[in-house]
Amino acid sequence: MATPRVRPMQAAIWNFYPINQNELIESIERCFTNAAFGPGRLPRRGARASEGPVVSGVAPHAGYEFSGPCAAHLYLEIGERVPQLDTVVIIGSNHSGYGGTFTTTRAFAEWATPLGKVSVDMEFVDSLLSRCPLVVDDVMAHLREHSIEVQLPFLQYIYGNNFRIVPIVAKHVELGEARDLAKAIDDIATSLGRNIVLIASSDFTHHGVYYGYVLFRENVIENVKKLDMNFISAILSLDTRRFLNLIRRYDATVCGYGAIAVAMEYSRLRGCTQGKLLRYYNSGELTGDEDMVVGYAAISFEPAPS
Repeated sequence: MATPRVRPMQAAIWNFYPINQNELIESIERCFTNAAFGPGRLPRRGARASEGPVVSGVAPHAGYEFSGPCAAHLYLEIGERVPQLDTVVIIGSNHSGYGGTFTTTRAFAEWATPLGKVSVDMEFVDSLLSRCPLVVDDVMAHLREHSIEVQLPFLQYIYGNNFRIVPIVAKHVELGEARDLAKAIDDIATSLGRNIVLIASSDFTHHGVYYGYVLFRENVIENVKKLDMNFISAILSLDTRRFLNLIRRYDATVCGYGAIAVAMEYSRLRGCTQGKLLRYYNSGELTGDEDMVVGYAAISFEPAPS
Protein backbone atom coordinates (compact mmCIF):
# COMPACT_ATOMS: atom_id res chain seq x y z
CA MET A 1 0.00 0.00 0.00
CA ALA A 2 1.32 3.43 -0.90
CA THR A 3 2.23 5.73 1.94
CA PRO A 4 -0.51 8.37 2.39
CA ARG A 5 0.58 11.77 1.24
CA VAL A 6 0.96 14.43 3.91
CA ARG A 7 0.38 18.06 3.06
CA PRO A 8 3.50 19.89 4.24
CA MET A 9 3.08 22.96 6.40
CA GLN A 10 3.23 26.15 4.38
CA ALA A 11 1.83 28.86 6.65
CA ALA A 12 4.61 28.30 9.17
CA ILE A 13 7.24 28.69 6.46
CA TRP A 14 5.60 31.99 5.46
CA ASN A 15 5.66 33.17 9.10
CA PHE A 16 1.93 33.11 9.73
CA TYR A 17 2.82 31.24 12.92
CA PRO A 18 6.06 29.89 14.49
CA ILE A 19 7.51 26.75 12.94
CA ASN A 20 8.96 25.59 16.28
CA GLN A 21 6.48 23.53 18.29
CA ASN A 22 7.15 25.12 21.68
CA GLU A 23 7.16 28.61 20.22
CA LEU A 24 3.87 27.87 18.46
CA ILE A 25 2.25 26.72 21.71
CA GLU A 26 3.49 29.88 23.42
CA SER A 27 2.13 31.98 20.55
CA ILE A 28 -1.31 30.33 20.78
CA GLU A 29 -1.41 30.82 24.54
CA ARG A 30 -0.50 34.50 24.11
CA CYS A 31 -3.43 34.81 21.71
CA PHE A 32 -5.81 33.34 24.29
CA THR A 33 -4.47 35.30 27.27
CA ASN A 34 -4.26 38.64 25.45
CA ALA A 35 -6.58 40.77 27.57
CA ALA A 36 -6.82 43.67 25.12
CA PHE A 37 -7.68 41.84 21.89
CA GLY A 38 -8.04 38.18 22.88
CA PRO A 39 -10.33 36.42 25.39
CA GLY A 40 -7.94 37.05 28.27
CA ARG A 41 -7.73 33.42 29.40
CA LEU A 42 -6.99 29.89 28.26
CA PRO A 43 -9.86 27.62 27.17
CA ARG A 44 -11.22 24.96 29.51
CA ARG A 45 -12.23 22.11 27.28
CA GLY A 46 -15.87 21.15 27.71
CA ALA A 47 -16.41 23.54 30.63
CA ARG A 48 -19.55 25.03 29.07
CA ALA A 49 -20.90 21.95 27.30
CA SER A 50 -24.25 22.43 29.02
CA GLU A 51 -24.76 25.60 26.95
CA GLY A 52 -25.04 23.51 23.79
CA PRO A 53 -22.79 23.15 20.76
CA VAL A 54 -21.34 25.68 18.37
CA VAL A 55 -22.70 24.87 14.90
CA SER A 56 -20.31 27.01 12.91
CA GLY A 57 -18.15 30.09 13.10
CA VAL A 58 -16.00 32.65 11.34
CA ALA A 59 -12.31 33.11 12.15
CA PRO A 60 -9.59 35.25 10.53
CA HIS A 61 -6.47 33.86 8.89
CA ALA A 62 -3.75 36.50 9.03
CA GLY A 63 -0.50 36.09 10.95
CA TYR A 64 -1.05 35.12 14.57
CA GLU A 65 0.53 38.36 15.81
CA PHE A 66 -2.25 40.27 14.08
CA SER A 67 -5.39 38.13 13.95
CA GLY A 68 -4.54 35.34 16.39
CA PRO A 69 -6.14 37.00 19.45
CA CYS A 70 -9.33 37.49 17.45
CA ALA A 71 -9.40 33.86 16.26
CA ALA A 72 -8.83 32.74 19.86
CA HIS A 73 -12.30 34.01 20.76
CA LEU A 74 -13.94 31.51 18.41
CA TYR A 75 -11.73 28.62 19.51
CA LEU A 76 -12.36 29.33 23.18
CA GLU A 77 -16.10 29.20 22.40
CA ILE A 78 -15.77 25.93 20.48
CA GLY A 79 -13.37 24.37 22.97
CA GLU A 80 -15.52 25.07 25.99
CA ARG A 81 -18.84 24.09 24.40
CA VAL A 82 -17.79 21.12 22.25
CA PRO A 83 -15.99 18.56 24.47
CA GLN A 84 -15.16 16.18 21.62
CA LEU A 85 -14.65 17.00 17.95
CA ASP A 86 -15.50 14.55 15.20
CA THR A 87 -15.11 16.26 11.83
CA VAL A 88 -14.39 19.94 11.20
CA VAL A 89 -15.37 21.29 7.80
CA ILE A 90 -13.04 24.23 7.15
CA ILE A 91 -13.92 26.46 4.22
CA GLY A 92 -11.09 28.79 3.36
CA SER A 93 -10.46 31.53 0.85
CA ASN A 94 -9.12 30.53 -2.55
CA HIS A 95 -6.21 32.94 -2.93
CA SER A 96 -4.61 30.98 -5.79
CA GLY A 97 -7.53 30.96 -8.21
CA TYR A 98 -7.09 27.26 -9.03
CA GLY A 99 -10.08 24.93 -9.08
CA GLY A 100 -13.77 25.74 -9.23
CA THR A 101 -16.32 27.58 -7.15
CA PHE A 102 -15.57 25.17 -4.30
CA THR A 103 -12.43 23.04 -4.31
CA THR A 104 -11.32 20.20 -2.08
CA THR A 105 -8.60 17.61 -2.66
CA ARG A 106 -8.05 13.88 -2.16
CA ALA A 107 -4.31 14.30 -2.66
CA PHE A 108 -3.54 14.53 1.05
CA ALA A 109 -4.62 12.04 3.70
CA GLU A 110 -3.12 14.23 6.43
CA TRP A 111 -2.21 17.87 6.96
CA ALA A 112 0.91 18.69 8.96
CA THR A 113 1.61 21.50 11.41
CA PRO A 114 4.31 21.75 14.11
CA LEU A 115 1.76 20.21 16.51
CA GLY A 116 1.38 17.01 14.49
CA LYS A 117 -0.73 15.62 11.66
CA VAL A 118 -4.48 15.97 11.25
CA SER A 119 -6.32 13.33 9.20
CA VAL A 120 -8.71 14.15 6.39
CA ASP A 121 -12.21 12.67 6.60
CA MET A 122 -11.86 11.08 3.17
CA GLU A 123 -15.30 9.44 3.27
CA PHE A 124 -16.83 12.88 3.69
CA VAL A 125 -14.66 14.33 0.90
CA ASP A 126 -15.63 11.50 -1.46
CA SER A 127 -19.30 12.06 -0.69
CA LEU A 128 -18.98 15.77 -1.40
CA LEU A 129 -17.33 15.13 -4.74
CA SER A 130 -19.98 12.62 -5.76
CA ARG A 131 -23.03 14.50 -4.48
CA CYS A 132 -22.24 18.16 -5.14
CA PRO A 133 -21.18 19.09 -8.70
CA LEU A 134 -20.04 22.51 -7.47
CA VAL A 135 -17.18 20.85 -5.57
CA VAL A 136 -14.12 19.85 -7.60
CA ASP A 137 -10.84 18.15 -6.73
CA ASP A 138 -7.73 20.22 -7.47
CA VAL A 139 -4.61 19.87 -5.37
CA MET A 140 -3.18 23.10 -6.78
CA ALA A 141 -5.82 25.11 -4.93
CA HIS A 142 -4.48 23.74 -1.63
CA LEU A 143 -0.73 23.44 -2.12
CA ARG A 144 0.12 27.03 -1.22
CA GLU A 145 -3.10 28.12 0.48
CA HIS A 146 -2.77 29.26 4.10
CA SER A 147 -6.37 30.00 5.09
CA ILE A 148 -7.19 26.45 6.20
CA GLU A 149 -3.83 25.56 7.69
CA VAL A 150 -3.71 28.52 10.10
CA GLN A 151 -6.88 27.26 11.81
CA LEU A 152 -5.43 23.84 12.61
CA PRO A 153 -2.99 24.69 15.45
CA PHE A 154 -5.78 26.31 17.48
CA LEU A 155 -7.86 23.14 17.15
CA GLN A 156 -4.83 20.93 17.87
CA TYR A 157 -3.99 22.95 20.98
CA ILE A 158 -7.41 22.10 22.42
CA TYR A 159 -8.16 18.65 20.96
CA GLY A 160 -4.76 17.22 20.04
CA ASN A 161 -4.97 15.38 16.73
CA ASN A 162 -8.19 13.58 17.66
CA PHE A 163 -10.37 15.08 14.96
CA ARG A 164 -10.59 15.02 11.18
CA ILE A 165 -11.00 17.79 8.66
CA VAL A 166 -12.75 18.39 5.36
CA PRO A 167 -10.72 21.07 3.54
CA ILE A 168 -12.57 23.27 1.03
CA VAL A 169 -11.65 26.61 -0.51
CA ALA A 170 -14.19 28.98 -2.06
CA LYS A 171 -13.94 31.52 -4.86
CA HIS A 172 -16.72 33.83 -6.09
CA VAL A 173 -19.99 32.48 -4.71
CA GLU A 174 -23.64 33.21 -5.49
CA LEU A 175 -26.47 32.69 -3.02
CA GLY A 176 -27.76 29.53 -4.71
CA GLU A 177 -24.27 28.03 -4.71
CA ALA A 178 -23.82 28.73 -1.00
CA ARG A 179 -27.16 27.07 -0.32
CA ASP A 180 -26.31 24.04 -2.44
CA LEU A 181 -23.02 23.39 -0.66
CA ALA A 182 -24.54 23.98 2.77
CA LYS A 183 -27.30 21.49 1.99
CA ALA A 184 -24.80 18.92 0.71
CA ILE A 185 -22.67 19.27 3.85
CA ASP A 186 -25.72 18.90 6.08
CA ASP A 187 -27.01 15.87 4.18
CA ILE A 188 -23.63 14.13 4.18
CA ALA A 189 -23.04 14.79 7.87
CA THR A 190 -26.43 13.24 8.62
CA SER A 191 -25.95 10.21 6.36
CA LEU A 192 -22.45 9.51 7.72
CA GLY A 193 -23.44 10.16 11.33
CA ARG A 194 -20.92 12.95 11.78
CA ASN A 195 -21.21 15.63 14.42
CA ILE A 196 -19.48 18.46 12.62
CA VAL A 197 -18.41 22.02 13.25
CA LEU A 198 -18.07 24.25 10.19
CA ILE A 199 -15.49 27.03 10.20
CA ALA A 200 -15.37 29.81 7.61
CA SER A 201 -11.84 31.20 7.37
CA SER A 202 -11.94 34.84 6.31
CA ASP A 203 -10.49 38.23 7.00
CA PHE A 204 -12.68 41.27 6.43
CA THR A 205 -11.94 44.50 4.56
CA HIS A 206 -8.43 44.88 3.13
CA HIS A 207 -7.96 48.64 2.71
CA GLY A 208 -5.05 50.53 1.19
CA VAL A 209 -3.12 51.10 -2.03
CA TYR A 210 -1.31 47.80 -1.48
CA TYR A 211 -4.65 45.98 -1.76
CA GLY A 212 -5.91 48.12 -4.65
CA TYR A 213 -8.84 49.24 -2.50
CA VAL A 214 -9.03 52.82 -1.22
CA LEU A 215 -12.43 54.09 -0.10
CA PHE A 216 -11.29 56.42 2.68
CA ARG A 217 -8.69 59.18 2.83
CA GLU A 218 -9.06 60.03 6.50
CA ASN A 219 -10.15 58.31 9.70
CA VAL A 220 -9.33 55.08 7.88
CA ILE A 221 -9.23 52.84 10.93
CA GLU A 222 -12.67 53.91 12.15
CA ASN A 223 -14.20 53.96 8.66
CA VAL A 224 -12.98 50.45 7.87
CA LYS A 225 -14.55 49.32 11.14
CA LYS A 226 -17.86 50.94 10.17
CA LEU A 227 -17.77 49.29 6.75
CA ASP A 228 -17.05 45.89 8.26
CA MET A 229 -19.87 46.34 10.75
CA ASN A 230 -22.27 46.67 7.81
CA PHE A 231 -21.19 43.22 6.62
CA ILE A 232 -21.22 41.80 10.14
CA SER A 233 -24.76 43.08 10.77
CA ALA A 234 -26.01 41.03 7.83
CA ILE A 235 -24.01 38.01 8.99
CA LEU A 236 -25.37 38.13 12.53
CA SER A 237 -28.93 38.25 11.22
CA LEU A 238 -28.19 35.31 8.90
CA ASP A 239 -29.34 37.40 5.94
CA THR A 240 -27.12 35.87 3.28
CA ARG A 241 -28.80 37.73 0.44
CA ARG A 242 -28.17 41.11 2.07
CA PHE A 243 -24.60 40.11 2.92
CA LEU A 244 -23.81 39.18 -0.68
CA ASN A 245 -25.52 42.33 -1.96
CA LEU A 246 -23.32 44.42 0.33
CA ILE A 247 -20.24 42.60 -0.91
CA ARG A 248 -21.16 43.55 -4.47
CA ARG A 249 -22.23 47.11 -3.61
CA TYR A 250 -18.88 47.96 -2.06
CA ASP A 251 -16.83 45.73 -4.38
CA ALA A 252 -15.63 44.40 -1.06
CA THR A 253 -12.27 42.86 -0.26
CA VAL A 254 -13.64 40.36 2.27
CA CYS A 255 -11.52 37.50 0.94
CA GLY A 256 -13.60 34.64 2.32
CA TYR A 257 -17.08 36.01 1.77
CA GLY A 258 -18.06 32.82 -0.06
CA ALA A 259 -17.01 30.70 2.90
CA ILE A 260 -18.98 32.97 5.23
CA ALA A 261 -22.07 32.67 3.01
CA VAL A 262 -21.90 28.87 3.22
CA ALA A 263 -21.50 29.02 7.01
CA MET A 264 -24.57 31.26 7.24
CA GLU A 265 -26.70 28.96 5.11
CA TYR A 266 -25.49 25.86 6.95
CA SER A 267 -26.28 27.51 10.28
CA ARG A 268 -29.83 28.24 9.15
CA LEU A 269 -30.27 24.59 8.20
CA ARG A 270 -29.10 23.57 11.66
CA GLY A 271 -31.67 25.72 13.43
CA CYS A 272 -29.66 28.85 14.13
CA THR A 273 -31.53 32.16 14.02
CA GLN A 274 -28.66 34.57 14.61
CA GLY A 275 -24.94 34.83 15.04
CA LYS A 276 -22.89 36.18 17.93
CA LEU A 277 -20.03 38.63 17.41
CA LEU A 278 -17.31 37.48 19.77
CA ARG A 279 -14.71 40.10 18.77
CA TYR A 280 -13.91 42.57 16.02
CA TYR A 281 -10.87 44.76 15.51
CA ASN A 282 -8.69 45.75 12.60
CA SER A 283 -4.95 45.83 12.16
CA GLY A 284 -4.93 49.61 12.44
CA GLU A 285 -6.20 49.36 16.00
CA LEU A 286 -3.18 47.17 16.76
CA THR A 287 -0.49 49.12 14.94
CA GLY A 288 -1.85 52.61 14.33
CA ASP A 289 -0.96 52.23 10.64
CA GLU A 290 -3.65 53.59 8.32
CA ASP A 291 -1.83 52.80 5.05
CA MET A 292 -2.75 49.10 5.18
CA VAL A 293 -5.74 48.11 7.30
CA VAL A 294 -7.29 44.63 7.49
CA GLY A 295 -10.38 43.76 9.51
CA TYR A 296 -10.72 40.64 11.68
CA ALA A 297 -13.86 39.16 13.22
CA ALA A 298 -14.69 36.09 15.30
CA ILE A 299 -18.33 35.05 14.99
CA SER A 300 -20.17 31.99 16.28
CA PHE A 301 -23.51 30.45 15.35
CA GLU A 302 -25.46 28.29 17.76
CA PRO A 303 -28.95 26.75 17.74
CA ALA A 304 -31.83 28.82 19.06
CA PRO A 305 -32.89 27.80 22.59
CA SER A 306 -35.64 25.17 22.51
